[in-house]
Amino acid sequence: MTDLQRFFVFVFSLTAMSSASAKALPTYVRVRSAASQQFQGPPLATANCDYHDISAYCYSSKPKTYVENIMIVDEPDGKSLEIACTVYNRWSHCSTLPVNQTFQAWMGKHDLTIRYLDQRGKMRKQVYEILRENGKETS
Repeated sequence: MTDLQRFFVFVFSLTAMSSASAKALPTYVRVRSAASQQFQGPPLATANCDYHDISAYCYSSKPKTYVENIMIVDEPDGKSLEIACTVYNRWSHCSTLPVNQTFQAWMGKHDLTIRYLDQRGKMRKQVYEILRENGKETS
């Protein structure tokens, strides 16, 4: 092996190791409390409506009821997070998780992705918005 080939192998291995270490590592969160609340909001626009269409079909005057699932979770380092997701339709996988159980999670910039088993035993991933960290609002 020539020096040039060794150099390329070295550079390639450094690149591979740095890209592998740049991925977010999972952490574990424990659900401390969970609650659901309903709120009224405007209906979501249907798929075949655009911004020019102001018909009653696209902009109904009747508000729709949505469910927001709010949980407080504890991270291993002692931080507590208030997270939430909203159920917009019957196909939504947003749900409250069982209290006092631990789940695998990945931190995002303003969200937390949690893996859990649903009622049928299927592995799901759900993205929860971070509302508060240690009692302080996030921006």
